Amino acid sequence: MSEVLLDANVIVGVLDETDSLNERANALTLRLENEGHQPVFADFLLAEALSALCRRAFERKRSSLDLDAIVTWIEEQRERGLVYFPVLTEQTFSEALALVRSSRGELNFNDARVVVMQRNGEIGDVASFDADFASIKGFKLIS
Repeated sequence: MSEVLLDANVIVGVLDETDSLNERANALTLRLENEGHQPVFADFLLAEALSALCRRAFERKRSSLDLDAIVTWIEEQRERGLVYFPVLTEQTFSEALALVRSSRGELNFNDARVVVMQRNGEIGDVASFDADFASIKGFKLIS
């Protein structure tokens, strides 16, 4: 079984039933599981997803978004050993900044960090709906 890292937009899509990517995110995660892949999470991508969901709940005053349930779900993934805590080294930081610069902002820092991690062999395939990854030569993307 191969592990597939879920990007923040897939995580948000799974956790927010009103998100425009909800159906696609649920179909993608189901397809991954049916194909024998194990979805896994990076701490910083979970944090990005949670931050987006918190912002939505606060700014839109959405009582339908159950943040307690979302935090519990994240804790459950950690307890199951599915959360990866990659160390952000000075080298990775510098390489990610260089990618942000060379992409002229098409890649945000977290996406650039994911690219660097994959190039360095720290992670395998990534499940994402971000079109910016498609522009990265050799990037292993599942969408």
